[in-house]
Amino acid sequence: MNNKPLISVILSVYNAEQYLEEAIQSILNQTYKNFEFIIIDDGSKDNSLGIIREYRKRDKRIVVITRENKGLIESLNEGIKAANGKYIARMDADDIAMPNRFEEQIKYMESHEEVVVCGSFIETFGSKKMIRKYPISNADIRAYFVFKSPFAHPATMIRTKILTRKMYDNHYTHAEDYKLWMDLMSEGEMYNIPKVLLKYRVTPEQITSAFKNESIIISKQIRREYINMIFYSINSKLKVPCNIYLKDIRSLENISGVNKTIINSIRQVYYLSLDQYSFSSFLNFLLSGDYLFYPYSLKSFFRILYYHFKKNSPKWL
Repeated sequence: MNNKPLISVILSVYNAEQYLEEAIQSILNQTYKNFEFIIIDDGSKDNSLGIIREYRKRDKRIVVITRENKGLIESLNEGIKAANGKYIARMDADDIAMPNRFEEQIKYMESHEEVVVCGSFIETFGSKKMIRKYPISNADIRAYFVFKSPFAHPATMIRTKILTRKMYDNHYTHAEDYKLWMDLMSEGEMYNIPKVLLKYRVTPEQITSAFKNESIIISKQIRREYINMIFYSINSKLKVPCNIYLKDIRSLENISGVNKTIINSIRQVYYLSLDQYSFSSFLNFLLSGDYLFYPYSLKSFFRILYYHFKKNSPKWL
């Protein structure tokens, strides 16, 4: 009899005793049962390891890895290497998975072999309560990536054979998931199930994190890499000599008519049904002072966006 799990759940834990039991129990309570649960204790100094070991006694699907502290990226990559399932499901130690999460994601992934990453909407709770929606289709996800991560990391499920080739990059600490989505784009399509499949805890510590500024800086670097990747992959086909250069400027207001050009161009070619917050974020991104499009400036940029993100476009990435 083949007892190989279909899903490998990876949970990295560091001093998470306050919420850990809720997180573990939400995985064990899944309506879909064929999974292994790899929990890496990343050198916790509280009672996290004790909690994990107690659950291990009750449920043999739990695999415990314990060692000194190495950080989240090392822990996730270690979990990926230990995984036996066809799919890897992420989970965080302070979140709560909805009971039908795995059932919904497996159903979609098994019937859509072209999809390498499957996420979902989430519901935040704690310090902030809201339903957070993400772009659903592959084209919308790639476009949304221009200014923001298109997935809730702990709500994702990824094909193991793909993830073992890519892994998390330790050069992008505090934005490692954002970088991973970019790396996986060349491997296939992406999708978000338009249902809340995870409750995401927001704490005051997250909001005031000492690493927040570092995360923002690294995320901007990833966005630069992504847009340049788009330009490099399409320039030869469109014969548009256009690139992006980092400039030490506060805004692009010195370019004549820039505001009007941006707004009109987005309305014409950026067909995606993004909400007002996303639209505003995209405008802020363009006006943030990090980018100057040269030569042909905005005209070339929006031409690139149009050909890359229009429906039924060739898969250049």
